[in-house]
Amino acid sequence: MLEQPHFGPSMKCRDVIGSALPLIGPHKALDNQFQKVALINDDMCINCGKCYMTCNDSGYQAISFNKETHVPKVNEDDCTGCTLCYSVCPIPECIQMVPRKGPWKAPNRGVKPAFEPGTPPVVKVNTQGKLNLEK
Repeated sequence: MLEQPHFGPSMKCRDVIGSALPLIGPHKALDNQFQKVALINDDMCINCGKCYMTCNDSGYQAISFNKETHVPKVNEDDCTGCTLCYSVCPIPECIQMVPRKGPWKAPNRGVKPAFEPGTPPVVKVNTQGKLNLEK
């Protein structure tokens, strides 16, 4: 490695290629119990509806908007923690991303999940660098 006094040691491509492979696994192996969801502060909210429109238009539909009071509410079971609502909110810190209160429930799409939620499968890298998935 070359030393550069202002930037520290520089890396070469051959030093980093493949170094992340042991960390890569299937999406189903992620533990959704630590997922964050949106929480809207009713006192700070100006009821503009941007969070509702963004969530609804993106297909998640996790925010309901009361037509009479104009107060948005996040349905924790439908929220994926994508932060779209957080990104479009014009009031800083009105929407916070907080840990999920209850256990994550897999959405019912008529297909039985391959793994139970919260119990990720074991992912191992074999000697050829390929991933093996064990239930």
